[in-house]
Amino acid sequence: MKRDWVIIREILQRLEGAEAANAVLNSKDVSNHPEQAVAYNMRLLNEAGFIKANILESNMGDGEIVMAMARHLTNTGHDLLDTIRNDTVWNKTVERFQSKGIDMSFDLVISVGKQIMQALLS
Repeated sequence: MKRDWVIIREILQRLEGAEAANAVLNSKDVSNHPEQAVAYNMRLLNEAGFIKANILESNMGDGEIVMAMARHLTNTGHDLLDTIRNDTVWNKTVERFQSKGIDMSFDLVISVGKQIMQALLS
């Protein structure tokens, strides 16, 4: 399974847009992506400290995530989303990685996104 930045961005945006401070975004609720891919990316975001989520792993040996529920963004999750929310900044960030043939990590996405935002502000 791969980290999917389209899914990551959607999870962050949907949590930020929730009306309640402690929302519940179930991996099944992100219907335009495979449930296991959403659950996997929720787990990555949770492990990295960008969101708070409940993740239940299968104990059947199939490697599946039985349940993934994202509850809210953390402060660093808000910082990540602030860097990638704007479509222009996001598209330029993705383009920069693709043009250099470099994989996107959380730290690099934040760094490159901030550079692009600063350049746009200058």
